[in-house]
Amino acid sequence: MLLSGAIEKAKKQAKRVEKEIEESGVDVVVTPCAHCYTTIKAELPKLTGRKKRNYEVLHLSQFIHKLIKDGKVKLKNPVKAVVCYHDPCYIGRKGDGIYDEPREVIKAIPGVKFKEIEFSHDVSSCCGGGGLVRAYLPLLSIEVSKDKIEKQFIPAGAEVLVSSCPFCYQNLYEGGESIENIEVMDIIELLLKSME
Repeated sequence: MLLSGAIEKAKKQAKRVEKEIEESGVDVVVTPCAHCYTTIKAELPKLTGRKKRNYEVLHLSQFIHKLIKDGKVKLKNPVKAVVCYHDPCYIGRKGDGIYDEPREVIKAIPGVKFKEIEFSHDVSSCCGGGGLVRAYLPLLSIEVSKDKIEKQFIPAGAEVLVSSCPFCYQNLYEGGESIENIEVMDIIELLLKSME
């Protein structure tokens, strides 16, 4: 709603969502979606006018990272692959700078050889799937992701390309369908391969 300019609708929806979260009594809201993370954490307070909240907002990669560090998630099965990570815009350079936690999750998986691509962290490029680009220009969106895979991930030696955003995953998956020897996965898919 915000991206399309429907501000009044966004305010109404934000108040409803905030109320439901508050009434649920949860201490932590965890979302696998980078867009939802940014919206709940940064945009809801602006839209509702509430400065203080009774819950913490975490991206799923942060939550998993904590579970691994606390020994609550055991990674036993090796995943023998060269893995590169795509930084989603909405938790990375346009968000809270969540760069380390997803990488630490990937590196914790036995057998994985993690490699960084040339443009990562705060100089990462968009996959082409965000900001309503995919909704309005789907073919361009897929071409952007295909170009990113060919020019950044393939030269880094990636066998598996991982993202921690469903929009990025979908777009990169479709961009990579015609490219041989590369598998696109969500961070949870990769994690599940290794869990006991």
